[in-house]
Amino acid sequence: MYFVTDWAQRVNFERMRAYRVQRTRDAMATYGLDAILAFEYANTRYIAGLRPLWAPNFLLRQAAIITRASDEVICFVHLDDTPHRRSTMYWMKPENVREFPTAVVNQEAPAAALEPLATALRDLGFSGGRIGVDIATVSALRNLERLLGDVELVDLGPCMQQVRMVKNEDELELMREASSIVDIAMETAVRSATTGVRECEVLAEVMRVFYRFGAEIPQCNLIVCTGPNTAPMQRFAGDRLIAEGDLVFMDIGACFNGVFSEATRTIVNGRPNATQRAIYRTVHEIHERTIAALHPGASSVDVQAAADEPYRRSDYVGYMQKMIIAHGIGVGYAESPFIAPPGSNAAPLTLEPGMTLAVVPTIIVPDVPGGGGVRLEDIVVVGKDGPQQLTRAPYDARLLE
Repeated sequence: MYFVTDWAQRVNFERMRAYRVQRTRDAMATYGLDAILAFEYANTRYIAGLRPLWAPNFLLRQAAIITRASDEVICFVHLDDTPHRRSTMYWMKPENVREFPTAVVNQEAPAAALEPLATALRDLGFSGGRIGVDIATVSALRNLERLLGDVELVDLGPCMQQVRMVKNEDELELMREASSIVDIAMETAVRSATTGVRECEVLAEVMRVFYRFGAEIPQCNLIVCTGPNTAPMQRFAGDRLIAEGDLVFMDIGACFNGVFSEATRTIVNGRPNATQRAIYRTVHEIHERTIAALHPGASSVDVQAAADEPYRRSDYVGYMQKMIIAHGIGVGYAESPFIAPPGSNAAPLTLEPGMTLAVVPTIIVPDVPGGGGVRLEDIVVVGKDGPQQLTRAPYDARLLE
């Protein structure tokens, strides 16, 4: 990863913040929103540049407000963080970095406790209309309506998912850096995954690399599962010891400067059996065909068709993971666009330059000696001239023989 230098500018954060705010404002007009009140981590990071206080039970500890009537943005931060955030968020006026009203998290919070949010909206020129809100308690939403009077609260999700889909050059550079960190962690994990090592020990090596190279946080509950734990898939790292002939399934990712990257590699410890090879080769071909289809102007239906051909002629129809074969990634580790597996009835979408996707075909076959769960995942940019793969950790040649 890069150091800070005085002889080159790798990421122009001011340009990136301006791009994000302008995309948000453009989408507000498209969706008929007069204001946005965002609480969700990815949206507050996108709108205000606010690095969140990550905690599973702190979903409502920050906020960002933007209106069509003002050029400014107001953000709310965890109370104890206010002095630090005012001193470091140099792109914000200090008075626009405010203490978060913690009563938002209380189901029985009185309307008066939410007055700071209403005041911020008024300070940004909002006097009535439609407000897009992403997450909040029911009582908070009702009390905001009482405080603000002539308002309509609407779902912010579709607007911000659309806004965040297309990345600018600076966001893409950050994703390259995040992907480099993930690649280093993956290669470290592959080297550590040997006979007698526990799943959790492999993940410990991943986490060491992440924090050594400046990652903010892992993307989620990272997966290292082995042998029979791959099918059905165990979605965490347990204490199982890796044995000879085991598949080792590693799905890892991290956030770097506000953007996520991730990758999955399935490897074999020792020599694979014929079924493991066949599953792996099927997933690998689906993976490669899907990536090759990610061109500007292509439809999600085209991408599904590219994945469908090798899948349908395999012996594993019915064993593909049902949820997705690709999903967007950026300030959120799973965001729009979402591309469903072949045969799904999801609404079609058209790919645009600057979209970033995690291509993640997965086939889970139970009762295979050594395990039969295989996933391959890589981050791909929809480039002007075609797909650009950002994660580059090697695939397992023994499983491709």
